[in-house]
Amino acid sequence: MLAILNTGGEHRVASLARAVKLPRSTAFRLLCTLVEEGYAWRDPATDIYHPTALVRALSDGFDGTARLVQSAHTRVTELGKQLIWPVNLATLSGTSVLLRQTTDARSPLAVVRYSAGYRAPLLDRASGFVLLGFSDRAQSQMLLDLIYRHDAPERPQIARADAERLIAEVRSLGFSCVHRAGHSSERSSLSVPVIAGGDTLAALSVRFARSAVTQQIIMERFMPALRQAAHDIIECFNRTAPRSAAKRAAGEAGATDAARTAGATGPVGAALIATEL
Repeated sequence: MLAILNTGGEHRVASLARAVKLPRSTAFRLLCTLVEEGYAWRDPATDIYHPTALVRALSDGFDGTARLVQSAHTRVTELGKQLIWPVNLATLSGTSVLLRQTTDARSPLAVVRYSAGYRAPLLDRASGFVLLGFSDRAQSQMLLDLIYRHDAPERPQIARADAERLIAEVRSLGFSCVHRAGHSSERSSLSVPVIAGGDTLAALSVRFARSAVTQQIIMERFMPALRQAAHDIIECFNRTAPRSAAKRAAGEAGATDAARTAGATGPVGAALIATEL
């Protein structure tokens, strides 16, 4: 159905149902799911369905995501051993964060153990704020529209204005650190973007107990380790890229490294203290 939507033209429920040889009711439910996940939108004036920018990410990024996960495996494992606290690599999936790799099973400090394939709402995780903050701004706004729509099954814990302010701070600082209230001792996470060729492919994060980790440790130990690992992952990713993509990524590597360095030395108070969920 996505392939048909992506061909252009005017597509309504009836024509799409005929094209995919499904009952109209089934086609309608599939379209509702695509709209809910952010891959399609319906023009209320004409009832025509259109693909969104996320479809490009889905089609162009499929092989890239597989390569990224493969490229990151060794480095994520090494980082987990280095920091001891659980580390994970997550990507954008609709309005959710999708864990692609995690060291939870091997971390003695993981209170709650998540596995690859786990999904969480974007605004519930530091990685979600990073993915929103470093996405194309039009895509970020579209995702927020979906998250805050009036018929959303779950309402976020923070107001949209506060979410937009925090996303802007994350974009400025170059990272996100979220402290979550709760009984579990492991309720904080630090996340940085994994960027190649100007595109944010993933977020690399570490979870830790706020009571056990000082701000000095966060900035002097965790932050440099995460940034270096993200840099190493992209170097490996670029080595396995098709020649045209590798050339484009190499051309933008200097700007990416400059932004990475600037973010590491910027102010930390807003993202470390204000992001309380």
